[in-house]
Amino acid sequence: MHEGSEGATLHSVTKSAIAARGSRRTTIISAAQRLAVSCGYTGFTVEDLAEAVGCSRRTLFNHVSSKEEAVLGVLPEVTDEQVEVLRGGGPTGHLVEDLLTTIVDSLGGDDGTVEDWQGLHDVILRNPELLARVQEYVDELSSELVTHLVHREGVDADVAWMGLTVVAGVVSRSVRDCIDDPARGPLPTRVRHNLGLTREVLTDRR
Repeated sequence: MHEGSEGATLHSVTKSAIAARGSRRTTIISAAQRLAVSCGYTGFTVEDLAEAVGCSRRTLFNHVSSKEEAVLGVLPEVTDEQVEVLRGGGPTGHLVEDLLTTIVDSLGGDDGTVEDWQGLHDVILRNPELLARVQEYVDELSSELVTHLVHREGVDADVAWMGLTVVAGVVSRSVRDCIDDPARGPLPTRVRHNLGLTREVLTDRR
């Protein structure tokens, strides 16, 4: 086999392995959320979750670090690569646009589904005590983003926080739109629409 063919085969196998890992994680999150809705967050164990998924406890922890992560698995995570781009003034050079792009990508971008958000919404309704943990996570992520944004030219902490406040409002409203009426389009589409409305409101002189 030629070296190029070997490389292509290895790349294909690696992509398949990553896809399989992501699929198993998605299955675990879905099962955890169903259990959290039907039994309550404290009403099931990690062993119950492993049994529902059809895997061992050890395998379960290869995909999620805790029961909480399994239930709240769709919360955003910003990668080191995204941080580097943000700190460098990218990806577009406009603060709000860059924050929206980064956050939407961290939420799954075009691959995110309404079912993801509906699942988390149902979990919070059934287990309101988890809302405080979600807010704590969002606050930690926001503070982290501010520490990176102030490295951009012309951006201080006040500007960074205000940009995040605007973006958080747009994303929150967009997620709510996706849950209330999936026909209105995926999250990235709703975000762009609502960002346009936000700009209209901020420039309204009526």
